[in-house]
Amino acid sequence: MKPEVVYTKAAPRTGFSEGMESPIAQGVKCGDFVFVSGQGPLDPVTKQVLSDDISEQTRITLDNVVRVLEAAGTSLGNVVKVGVFLRDMADFDAFNRVFREYFKGVQPARTTVEAAAPRKGVNVEIDAIAAVGGERRRGASRAVKRSKKSKRSK
Repeated sequence: MKPEVVYTKAAPRTGFSEGMESPIAQGVKCGDFVFVSGQGPLDPVTKQVLSDDISEQTRITLDNVVRVLEAAGTSLGNVVKVGVFLRDMADFDAFNRVFREYFKGVQPARTTVEAAAPRKGVNVEIDAIAAVGGERRRGASRAVKRSKKSKRSK
C-alpha cells in the first residue's frame, strides 16, 4: 500500500515556523488509517495564532484536526490515538474539559506531555491517528455494550 498525502485548505498547512512553508503533510493516509500531523490553534489562511486562552486554543486545534480527518474521509468518531503537547501542564484541566466535548463515546488512547511551544503563543498541539472507512466506533461500542450485558445476564 502506497501512502497518500491528505491536504485541505480548510486547515492550516502544518508547520509552525513563521514565514516558512511546512516540509510535512497535514496528514497521510496509508492502508486503513490516516495519520494527522500536529495541528495548532492557527487560522488556515493567515496562519496566525487565534487566541491565547487554552480552552479556545484547544477548540481551534481540534477543529483543525477534524478538517484534516474529513479531507481523509473519516471523522473524530474513528480516532484511535491522540498525541497532545501542552506548553504548560497547569492547563491540563482546562484542556481536558474541552477534549471531553469533542470525544464522546469510546475515548481514543492518548498521550499528553508538556513540551516547549513550537511557535510563540501556541499553547497546545494535537496529532491523531484514525481508521478510514468501515464502521464508526460508536456503533462498535454499542455492540460491545450489548455483548457485556448479555454476558452479565447469563
